[in-house]
Parts: sequence; C-alpha cells; structure tokens
Amino acid sequence: MRTAYAACLAVLLAPPAAGGAWLEVPGKGFASASATYRETSRGAQQELSYYGAYGITPKLTLGVDLNQTGDLSGHALVFARLPLREGERYRLAAEAAFGGNHYRGQWQMMQKTTLSYGRGFQTGKTSGWLAVDAAYELRNSGLDAIWKLDATLGLNRPGKPAPMLQIETYKPEGAQFSYTLTPSLRYPLPAGRELILGLEHRSAGGGSLGLKLGLWQKF
Repeated sequence: MRTAYAACLAVLLAPPAAGGAWLEVPGKGFASASATYRETSRGAQQELSYYGAYGITPKLTLGVDLNQTGDLSGHALVFARLPLREGERYRLAAEAAFGGNHYRGQWQMMQKTTLSYGRGFQTGKTSGWLAVDAAYELRNSGLDAIWKLDATLGLNRPGKPAPMLQIETYKPEGAQFSYTLTPSLRYPLPAGRELILGLEHRSAGGGSLGLKLGLWQKF
C-alpha cells in the first residue's frame, strides 16, 4: 500500500518540464529556447526567448530569462526561486528577478516579482499539470508598472505528442489589457528533449497570429 501510495503521489506532484512553482533538483536544470514568427499590421516580426534554471539547493533555484522582439524591445533578467509550500495537493513558490529591459536599444533597470501555484493531476490513465503565475514588473527604472497573470495546462503522454495550452495576460498601469493564447503540442525527442510547436494568438495591436517553435532540454 505504501508503495502504491508513493507512486501515485509521485505522479500527482511530478513537475512539468518548465519551472513555475516547481524548483529544480540540486545539480540539475532545465533550459528552454523558442522562436516565434508573427505577421502583424506593421509587417513580419520575429521573437526570440531563452529560459534557463538550475537547482542550487533543495530550497533555491537560480536562472536567467532572456527575450528579444525583433530590433524593437527585449529584456534580460536573472532570478531566484524559493518554495513557500510543498504539499501533497499543490505547491507555491516565490521568485524575484532583476536585470534590464530595453526599447530600441535604450536599456533601463527592470525588476520582477512572481508568485507561482502548481499542482499535478491524474485523469484516468492520463496525468498532467496546472501552473499559474502572478507577476508584478517594474520596467524602465521603475517608471512603468505591469501586472501579469499566466496559466499553463499540460498533459503527459510519455513517448507520444502531448497537448499544452498557455494563456498569458498583460495589463500595464494606465494602459489597455491584452492577452496571448497559445495551444501547442510537445513532441518527445531523445536525451530528455522536447520539441514544442504552437500557434500563438495575441490580442494586442489589433490582433495577430504567430507560429511558435521551441525546444525544451533537461540536464
């Protein structure tokens, strides 16, 4: 009975490939790189991003978060993630990030604070996870404040393509609310890698569609 219970608990608490409320195991890490090609009212646009996290101790994960949108804007952050709760049903974590953001090459300081919720679930023969991240950003040396609320719902299908849905919301203080909706498929590759192929809809700027290609790597 104890063995069965432990196996069930491992499934329910198994972390997704990417961060959120889950910390990395000490001495191990995760990296994600993606490229998005988007058609907008102002023409084609390319977006690049990189995320890397590494477990330092059972209670500390460090990482980097990089993003670049064409030659228009981007950011570079380093972050630290700490656990707040690691229970049987769900977990919470807090993250603090520091670095800079730029607009047309003009860099300024940026800070970000994130509260993350995560839980695994089992439905019949299928397992999955839900991750919710609430973030508050201060960009341009504290002049611009932004609220974000993101959610990811993913299923696990070992050895087979697995669906994932990401919803990202964005609300600058004094500006319009916008959202991004990205359904995608995760394709398993050798050596702990996964290929991510998604179609991204963004409401900002009158709405646009983007084709997203990503690679996840555990190490």
